[in-house]
Amino acid sequence: FPFLHVIMQEGGCIVIRFQNKEKVTREMADIKRKTTVCSWVRLLLAVLVVFFAICFLSLELSLLYLILSVFFLALFIAFTVLSNPFYHRLKILKNLENVYLKHENRRNGHYQNFGDDGRDFILYDDYKILDLDLLGPRSLYQYLCSAKTKKGREQLAKQLTSPIEKEEEFRSCVSHMATDENLFRLESTLLAMSKELSTSDVDECLGQLDRRFSFGKKILIGVAICYLLILAAAVFLWQMKWPFYYLILFFFLNFFLCRLLTKHPLFSINATKYADLLAAYEQFANDILATSFHHPYFEAKKAKIKRELPALIRIKKMMDMLSYRKNFILNFLGNGLFFMDVLIGMRYDREALKITSVEESIQAMAEIEVMLSFANIGFDNETYCSGKKSDRILIDAGYHPLIKNCVPNSFSFSGGVVLTGSNMSGKTTFQRMLGINQILWNAGCLVCAAHFEAPFLEVKTSLRANDLLQEGISTFYAEIKRMKAIMDTAKKKIPSLVLVDEIFKGTNAKDRIASSFEIMKTLQQYPVFFIITTHDFELCSFPLITNYHFDEKYENDQIFFDYKIKKGKSTTTNARYLLKMAGVLESLE
Repeated sequence: FPFLHVIMQEGGCIVIRFQNKEKVTREMADIKRKTTVCSWVRLLLAVLVVFFAICFLSLELSLLYLILSVFFLALFIAFTVLSNPFYHRLKILKNLENVYLKHENRRNGHYQNFGDDGRDFILYDDYKILDLDLLGPRSLYQYLCSAKTKKGREQLAKQLTSPIEKEEEFRSCVSHMATDENLFRLESTLLAMSKELSTSDVDECLGQLDRRFSFGKKILIGVAICYLLILAAAVFLWQMKWPFYYLILFFFLNFFLCRLLTKHPLFSINATKYADLLAAYEQFANDILATSFHHPYFEAKKAKIKRELPALIRIKKMMDMLSYRKNFILNFLGNGLFFMDVLIGMRYDREALKITSVEESIQAMAEIEVMLSFANIGFDNETYCSGKKSDRILIDAGYHPLIKNCVPNSFSFSGGVVLTGSNMSGKTTFQRMLGINQILWNAGCLVCAAHFEAPFLEVKTSLRANDLLQEGISTFYAEIKRMKAIMDTAKKKIPSLVLVDEIFKGTNAKDRIASSFEIMKTLQQYPVFFIITTHDFELCSFPLITNYHFDEKYENDQIFFDYKIKKGKSTTTNARYLLKMAGVLESLE
């Protein structure tokens, strides 16, 4: 730190620095000193309260000791209230420090220790998810994710795997977010959310409001009669000069009557979990409204959240009331004195009408989580761009965000490409680089390139088609399954990018070449961009195909790769050199 990076944009570039980490570190060190002093003062005051309380109970001058004990107790309470903001600020700064640490780890390529890798969203029949490492360990999702709510995590995973094409305002907002370090405050709010809350289902919480309580007139009349009986009993006891503790019998009566009249599934839900979840949403919403970031798209989301935040808070308070019922004493006093369950039921019916608007604001917060995740491409990479819609694929200085020190490549094509080259020269990595950047573009994210143009394309892959012994599937049959999915998409005339690595490697050369010709011939009839890697040079002569290759050079019996894509077909092979280097062959003659 500070970390320098460049934002590639039309007409030049913007250079920014992260400057707030040192400020956060200094402020945290200062507040740590203050909280340490506060903790010692609290301990001293607590000891004095206990000491004078003991003196009051065991020594003479009891009135003096009582006064001193009460005085220090009041002082302890006042000091605790006044010093609590320091502890709260320290918690915020710790979260911010963790956010900076996470960005630093991402920049250094240490994203694999991030807890959420999205493996619970993997669909194994969508082959690109594992072929391109979109979800799971060491995945794009793990690299990007700043989302913590279940809805935000789901929306991020869906936008990477089954994206909805985003409008230009969304892409512009993400690009501007990547230049504003103050948004780390929002990320710190999410980072502080516990794992339990990040897996809690807000739809399930709000779904509790779908079931109406529907109080009848009989219940309200019954409550009124109970209060009249208590009032009459109190008057009777006062007239007869009997002790008023007989009224306790009415508390028990009211308690059991209230429980009998208000049987409803609402009272059996895990209200504490839902109250905590809505409290986290409330904090996140307040931080969104307090942020200084300005962009028309972001402002529209803020307006929606601000408009519906009061309804969210009211529902949260209702869940708080339901959670208080778990405490038997509060439950007994609340229902015995005030028919608390009846009041909750009436409030529940009132708030149930506002569920739709609350869902809209929560959806807006989930989308902000996604945008924060997408902005990480800009925060933690030296080169990136917003991308541009086009009828061709063009990438300038494109790189793979998950590969440290990835060699950038520039490339442009439409139609079909046959990619040849020696083993380990970079063919498959290039395909994954192009595929993952197309995924980022589709999602509305920033792209890992100096410049990128592409249409909105569905990505179909066959990059890791290996045999599955436990399922009785050979490599060739695994390839067939993937090719079936590719052809089904092409025949539906869905614009797509098809990436195939070593096509039909699981069968003999004669069948492989003949089948590959048929596949390429079919793909050319549809709106498909495809790149097929192969070691069969016969495929390079297929009509209307563009040939590209990777190569290597040899010096002093060592092999060197530059990992740069070049026009034309490969003219070199390296299998025998690799066998010699591994000690399998003794010479190349």
